[in-house]
Amino acid sequence: MSQQILDANMLATVPKLTFLVGKGGVGRTTLCASLGLAASRRRLRTLVVEVSERQSIPEMFKVQAMGYQPVQLGENLWTCRVTWEDAIKEYGLMKLRFKAAYRLVFENPFMRRLLPAVPGVAEIVAIGKIIHLATDGVAGLGQFDTVIVDSPATGHGISLVAAPSVVVQTVPAGPMAEDAKRLLDLLKDPAFSRFQIVSIPEEMPISETLELYDSLAVNLGLPLGQIFMNQVYRYGLDSRQAEALSALSGINKTPGVCSAIYASKFMTLKSDFQRDLIVKLARKVPLPIIELSDVRSERDAFTRIDLLSRQLDARVWREER
Repeated sequence: MSQQILDANMLATVPKLTFLVGKGGVGRTTLCASLGLAASRRRLRTLVVEVSERQSIPEMFKVQAMGYQPVQLGENLWTCRVTWEDAIKEYGLMKLRFKAAYRLVFENPFMRRLLPAVPGVAEIVAIGKIIHLATDGVAGLGQFDTVIVDSPATGHGISLVAAPSVVVQTVPAGPMAEDAKRLLDLLKDPAFSRFQIVSIPEEMPISETLELYDSLAVNLGLPLGQIFMNQVYRYGLDSRQAEALSALSGINKTPGVCSAIYASKFMTLKSDFQRDLIVKLARKVPLPIIELSDVRSERDAFTRIDLLSRQLDARVWREER
């Protein structure tokens, strides 16, 4: 399959559906909330979807989580959680029409063990619900301008977005095959969907970023946007400052000054190490890299989200327009 590289004009637009994918621990959930906040401040009706058992984003906004039911976080901003159990209940009720028939088919112990074991079934109903949210919205709330998805960590995230392709290849005909084909067409449409990789400048996440790029763009042919390089350290010294500091370290032996010198050298080494990894990644992957400052020193979750949202607004929209 061929990879889809979006041009600058396409990147400057806001897609209907955005997936953030990446290794666990790279700040993907916080970035989803931040991207959602940035979009809502541009007066876009925005829904942020967590694909997980436990919701994290409502707590960041000091709002009570409602699970499958969307809850409002602020002006133009909502969030909800999608699991395969919730999605398959809605899918089953829609197809079978009556709750009694749904319980008979989907809630008996045999079927509850069987369904998750069938390749692609759990994922296809979850991705179907997500796309339904992007196309049809939510009863009582209407449609959204954009839906942002906090995908599961790398392996499960790939399984989720690859589910329609798996079903299309393995199920020859029938309602599920038809649904999967429709979902796959939407996921591959760059005007509708976009996949953003989240990473941090460390060796393991960078390695997984390369694997994600191959899996999503090269193997599945999905439209990738930018790489969000999170937690970038910006406190290193330039070469002239480093030389001056080295000269000072040979003259001044005061304990406090020595500690400051060692701390400055450490920060510079860390910054240089990150820079080397980012440069190497840029040489291997033909995607724009959006560098985002490390805000983890901020103790308040919403403050971190707010700071990142302003960086995202400046880097993703203002610079592209």
